[in-house]
Amino acid sequence: MRISSPSSLMTMARTDKETRLKNFVAESLAALPGTHRGATLIVRNGDSPVAHVLAAAMADGTLDPHLVRVIISDTHVEDMHTPSLRDFPLAACRVLKDPRFGAAHEQLVIGSAHVWMGDCLRRDPNKRDAFELYHRADPATQRLANISFERMWAMATPVKALKSDRLAPEIIAAGQSDDAEGMPRPHRN
Repeated sequence: MRISSPSSLMTMARTDKETRLKNFVAESLAALPGTHRGATLIVRNGDSPVAHVLAAAMADGTLDPHLVRVIISDTHVEDMHTPSLRDFPLAACRVLKDPRFGAAHEQLVIGSAHVWMGDCLRRDPNKRDAFELYHRADPATQRLANISFERMWAMATPVKALKSDRLAPEIIAAGQSDDAEGMPRPHRN
């Protein structure tokens, strides 16, 4: 099956990218019938612009965290000054550490027809020439994006780590550096 031509293909700076993503999320959610305010996301890490936008949408209530599922491929980088996907305990998060998926693209699906795709998981999404692809009102692309998401979701490890610098006393006593749920502590500068 062939996917239709993209409705827009762009390269831009990070601030422009986040602004366009915010607009895309707002437009996509406004187009949804009823109160279905959920999304699926495949993201490189919590510092990705799309991760920031999705976390902000959950923080302001435009996106229901109960209906959000996220696959993160790199958990070691996170900006502690912005909302994180892991700040929302109701959103389901999984980690996919398999390097074979490095060629997969970041992907956001909202509703039944709105899809955003970005750079591959092994490439830094903050680079100025970052790849973006927007599909508005395209059910065929959404169906294919959902298939790839569900396959990756099945292979990912379910985890939910809180954004915290503290370790539980039993972990310290055991001499482990990973948190109790199996996710490594995020790298902090």
